[in-house]
Amino acid sequence: MPAYLRALANLLRNDPDNLNGGGGRTWSAIAREHGITRVRIGFDIGQLVHEFVVLRHVIRDVLQELEIWDHGPESVLADLLDGAIAAAVQAYVDARDYQARRRQAQEMAFVTHEFRNPLSAAILSSDQLRRKLPAEQATLLDTIDRNLRKLNQLIDSMLMTQRLEAGEVESRPVEVKLGQVMEGALEAARQVAAQKGLELRVDFDPDLTVMLDPVLTHSAIQNIVDNAAKYTDVGHVEVSVRDLGQEISVDVRDTCAGISEEELRTIFEPFRRGHTKKAGTGLGLAIARRAVEAQGGTIGAESPGDSGCHFSIRLPKPSRKTGGETGGDLPPGADPPHHATPAPTPTPR
Repeated sequence: MPAYLRALANLLRNDPDNLNGGGGRTWSAIAREHGITRVRIGFDIGQLVHEFVVLRHVIRDVLQELEIWDHGPESVLADLLDGAIAAAVQAYVDARDYQARRRQAQEMAFVTHEFRNPLSAAILSSDQLRRKLPAEQATLLDTIDRNLRKLNQLIDSMLMTQRLEAGEVESRPVEVKLGQVMEGALEAARQVAAQKGLELRVDFDPDLTVMLDPVLTHSAIQNIVDNAAKYTDVGHVEVSVRDLGQEISVDVRDTCAGISEEELRTIFEPFRRGHTKKAGTGLGLAIARRAVEAQGGTIGAESPGDSGCHFSIRLPKPSRKTGGETGGDLPPGADPPHHATPAPTPTPR
């Protein structure tokens, strides 16, 4: 409350004619921090709003003591308080929802991680059994191995999704050649396109030096392009990357059956797979979204007309290195410098 009063006093002292404009902006900034702080200390929404009621009474009492309450400040004060309440409540809700999602993500990540030990034991047992069986009998283990690896991919996807959701993956931009990020991200999609007879059109400068998080960018592009190849049965998939000066743009267009407006609103949420009947977990686009947002970027999708989809990624270009790291050639099979592991391939809408 003192912060509101100090801001109001300073404004009245220095710029009283700008009470609505400057006062509204100043109070909104204070109110956002106010709302976040109240989440941290455990206030409920009623207690938050009650503080504004008290604030209004305090200011009114002071103005009445100064005998200036009748000179018109009541409507201005009401506008200031309305704006501050709206900003504080929105910040409170956002912070509360984020904390709830983070707790849920951490719990899910723990449970998912616990699946690793029995799964690893099953994979190891299958490998040992294969070595002991005659070659003609070892082929019976192919189905077991295939399903164990699918389960392993699902666990990797779940862990990546929950780590991103919990805010446990930091963006670490480094200088790297665009080709080093793109080639690995396109590998699985090239195989799917070849099997289905699709044309995969790719347009980017592999020698372009970019500054971004290689693992997060690889994960986002890989999931978007894999998704396009999987859900396009006839036609082509186009991938283009452009340096727009202040940002890098990645656009993926396909000739799939299209996505409805309703599905577009939820397509980047975990386990939301739309109307498709194809197998999948619905984690790929959720991973892509959070990998992009972790870098301060944006991702969107549109499906104009009766068919075709356009996925768009925009990644800001950092003004300088943030970690003192530089890229360089990545050895085959090695991860770029980062504490996260790339998302598995491929994961569906």
